[in-house]
Amino acid sequence: MRVLPQLAAPPKQLVKAGVFGPGLYSEPDRSTPAKAKIEDHLDFLFTYYKDQVEQRRWYGFWDYGDIMHTYDAARHTWRYDIGGYAWDNSELSPDLWLWYAYLRSGRADIFRFAEAMTRHTGEVDVYHLGQWAGLGTRHGVQHYADSAKQQRIANTTYRRFYYFLTADERVGDLMHANVDSDETFLALDPLRKIRTEPYTPDRNALSVGFGTDWSGLVSAWLTEWERKGPKWEKARDRVLSTMETIAAQPNGFVQGSGLYDLDTGKFAVADTPKVEVSHLSAVFGLNELCAELIDLVDMPKFEEAYYDYCRYFNASKTEQAERYGTNFGSLILFQGHSRLDAYAAVRTGDDELATRAWQKFYDSDGYKESAPWTTEKLSGPVAPVPGSEASWVSTNDTALYGLAAIENLALLGDRMP
Repeated sequence: MRVLPQLAAPPKQLVKAGVFGPGLYSEPDRSTPAKAKIEDHLDFLFTYYKDQVEQRRWYGFWDYGDIMHTYDAARHTWRYDIGGYAWDNSELSPDLWLWYAYLRSGRADIFRFAEAMTRHTGEVDVYHLGQWAGLGTRHGVQHYADSAKQQRIANTTYRRFYYFLTADERVGDLMHANVDSDETFLALDPLRKIRTEPYTPDRNALSVGFGTDWSGLVSAWLTEWERKGPKWEKARDRVLSTMETIAAQPNGFVQGSGLYDLDTGKFAVADTPKVEVSHLSAVFGLNELCAELIDLVDMPKFEEAYYDYCRYFNASKTEQAERYGTNFGSLILFQGHSRLDAYAAVRTGDDELATRAWQKFYDSDGYKESAPWTTEKLSGPVAPVPGSEASWVSTNDTALYGLAAIENLALLGDRMP
């Protein structure tokens, strides 16, 4: 009686329909040893976090639904008391990992876990009133204490799955409330702590990034357009105008950011090219959103701009410099970005990209095949509550590995090394 029934479409139908990004997920497949091993790893990671909720008592009014960010091997506990390492607050999109894991498997336990996270991150980690309404708070000891207030945490992408699978009205309200969240750039500069040049927010020239900022904004606009909400025409125009003006930049997505006009909904097209690439830009739902947008909107120049970003993030510095005049600097999260290689490889028919996708998945950063892929038992005196640990696990790596594994298997499962 405590678990509500849920009408659900089977994974086969969801895959066939191509909802939430056509081709980005497929049903679990253990037909080869390599595929079976990845499926085992995915099962291990979900089971571990599911067990940690009970063992570590990650529940309560404010906390239930969230997970911790970083483990402390010396203390045999998650870093619940260290700023930036405690509650995860959607960092690097564990929400997406869980939802795609559900879509491909149809597992009720994964659905309930993702449901709880959606409830939590949409309510607790995001401001609903005042000048910061529409912004979320970066990971930390308290869900709302970190000074970083950004679109990337309030990202409507993380709510879309639950709404379209359940028609939940509260989540629908939260998504609609984000339609005008571009106004928050007048109230708070998300880069204020690291920006070196003088900057004063201007309604007609707001600095907005093409990665974590735009993906948060466009997810709300796309959803309002799809739902035919009260502001759907404005939202549609914002989707199309920002896509067009990102594509028109001298370096497309690699330009990094632009000056956004709140009144026209367009980015000013820069006169000169620049290279401004962050390892974070594509790991808060950008790839998954662009896959949906490319499927929905016929805009070849936008496609080309995004495929270029996918092609060159994991490229060598020499290749980057040959294309853009300079390299992208020091980057990380290559395993997570292997899914960009996989997506662009399939869309463009580039065999070299397909090969690189699996190379970066298996042999860059993140989780290796040589990782233990097991837990160790804990008991007193090192742990006040008996349980288990996998001290090599981090939630950043889990989210990125999970998404890369799911998408690479779907896109390039027939081309594994």
